[in-house]
Amino acid sequence: MAESYTVPHKVSLPEGIRVGTVMRIRGVIPKTGRFHVNLLCSEEQGADAALHFNPRLDTSEVVFNSLERGTWGPEERGPGIPFQHGQPFEVLLIATDDGFKTVVGDSHFHLFRHRVPLARVRAMEVGGDVQLQSVRIF
Repeated sequence: MAESYTVPHKVSLPEGIRVGTVMRIRGVIPKTGRFHVNLLCSEEQGADAALHFNPRLDTSEVVFNSLERGTWGPEERGPGIPFQHGQPFEVLLIATDDGFKTVVGDSHFHLFRHRVPLARVRAMEVGGDVQLQSVRIF
């Protein structure tokens, strides 16, 4: 039986993350909805988000963004939708000098350039329509 996490699932990162940190998220999307992974600058409600990764199966797109002082930045979209409802997935979010490199399965998907300094990240949250099987940060 696969382990599963309650959603929304929040991971505190008191030491933050640095270049080379890998965040691996595995799960299944049970229905044609949306889920998100947010890299947050604090654990408070309404915290800035250095990264908002938002696969939207209902509109067949993956949206990337940041949130600063309550305002969303310009949306970026990845190339297509590498997720299928009912199918297991693995996403790697890799902190690089330039931004967050997103790998889905075995393929590089998108590089979201840093808008918020990497050093400000203090929490990761996964939420939405997802059955979360594992979250690892290494």
